[in-house]
Amino acid sequence: MPDFFELLRCPVTHQRLSVSSDGGSLIDSSGRNRYPIRYGIPDFRQFDPPYMTRAEESALAGEIASASETMSYDQLIEHYERTLHPTTRPLHEVESSIEHRRLLRKRASGRLEYLLKATEGRTAPRGLTLDLGCGSGEASSALLESGARKVIGIDISLVELMLARKLLGELGLPHQLVAGCAEAMPFPDGMFDFIYSPDVIEHVADQTAYLAEVARTLAPGGDVLLNSPNRFSVVCPEPHVGLWFVTFLPRQLISPACRLFGRGRYIGKRLLSLSELRQVVRRTFAEHEIFWRRSNPQANSLPGRIFYLTRSVSETVFAHVCDQHVVLARKSSTP
Repeated sequence: MPDFFELLRCPVTHQRLSVSSDGGSLIDSSGRNRYPIRYGIPDFRQFDPPYMTRAEESALAGEIASASETMSYDQLIEHYERTLHPTTRPLHEVESSIEHRRLLRKRASGRLEYLLKATEGRTAPRGLTLDLGCGSGEASSALLESGARKVIGIDISLVELMLARKLLGELGLPHQLVAGCAEAMPFPDGMFDFIYSPDVIEHVADQTAYLAEVARTLAPGGDVLLNSPNRFSVVCPEPHVGLWFVTFLPRQLISPACRLFGRGRYIGKRLLSLSELRQVVRRTFAEHEIFWRRSNPQANSLPGRIFYLTRSVSETVFAHVCDQHVVLARKSSTP
């Protein structure tokens, strides 16, 4: 069994795992729970991703694995978006997706730096770090450069993990990747010193269970850093569908409104307001802070000066309508 697999546990029973006799799966000590190993990536998912079934995604992952043998990462993402993507889309959407993937790679370090800076220097990657919702792996190298000793990536999308495997291979980084659900992770209690989870909380099926799993797998004194797009933002449109104020609607009306404006179904997304975010974080973490953009004392414009001079009120109001909130939570080091 690879050393990496020794760290993993059954997400249901939390028991240790062993490799099956044919080498194709991991089995817990009871023998009742079996998890396939797909292209070197153990698959612990308890339910399907929101956009396709696990069987459909496994077939697509096989095509990506085959193509990755002869293509570079840049070639692979173009091939995936143009040829392998399961949805037929207009050409401009295909090109936009390719460019978005390229920008993710370029901006990963800046994204991490921004979120760390938002906490006013109160945390940093360290020790064994989990990239929770790692997608195609862009943040892993940034985390290592910023102080993490070792990084493990987990995501619900096997397709994204196959792309991550290719990217990390090109960068000469280890492929310590796991397919799994954020609400039931295959790790023992207290495993991680730092968990980085940007742009994830709005996509999980159960936000309370997600944070409970984060707390369970954090070591005492460990930190989690995440961000949450604001449901009631007035400074930018909804970040996934690009519609202004659509999430101001009752939740049951958001998807019909998105379809009405030609953006398809609104699935796999649940943005939180500041009040909702405070409530869900407080249930799990006694030690936590929520940050947002503050006023700039060097602002030269008249609105900027007014905002700064009235900051005791303006910042409080802006907190409820800003673009996103950044959460830093710490697991207590005392029982």
